[in-house]
Amino acid sequence: MEGCEHTEASPIGKCAICDRTVCSECYNDLFGMMICDLHSALEEESEWELVGFFSDAGFMAQRRYVLEEHGITSLVVDNEEEAVELYVSNEEKDDAFAVLSASAEDEHSCSECKIQFGKDTENCPVCGAKPTDIGGVNQVQE
Repeated sequence: MEGCEHTEASPIGKCAICDRTVCSECYNDLFGMMICDLHSALEEESEWELVGFFSDAGFMAQRRYVLEEHGITSLVVDNEEEAVELYVSNEEKDDAFAVLSASAEDEHSCSECKIQFGKDTENCPVCGAKPTDIGGVNQVQE
């Protein structure tokens, strides 16, 4: 991908959203990760919604790819519990939940919290509800 347009600044990393080169002038912080100036409108953590929670980073990458195929911007964040969280912008949460639910295979979907999580997780990691199979789609009920 292309980089920033600051010719005098030194590159310091890649954007966690688009993999674009970031320099010290266009650096923004989001969830402790670097994002480029193209995504600076989303630099507030309150602008993002959790839609997935998994222990397998490879599986999370696949879920992120599905979102990207549908034009949904996402961000993957490692948490302290050695799990990976998948976030989308607030504006795209409903679309993201629909896309992820339609492609669900080996995960649960929480109808209350609207997040997906792996079958290796006993309860919804956000609200604690127990998962139940409903109509072939794994959903969580209270």
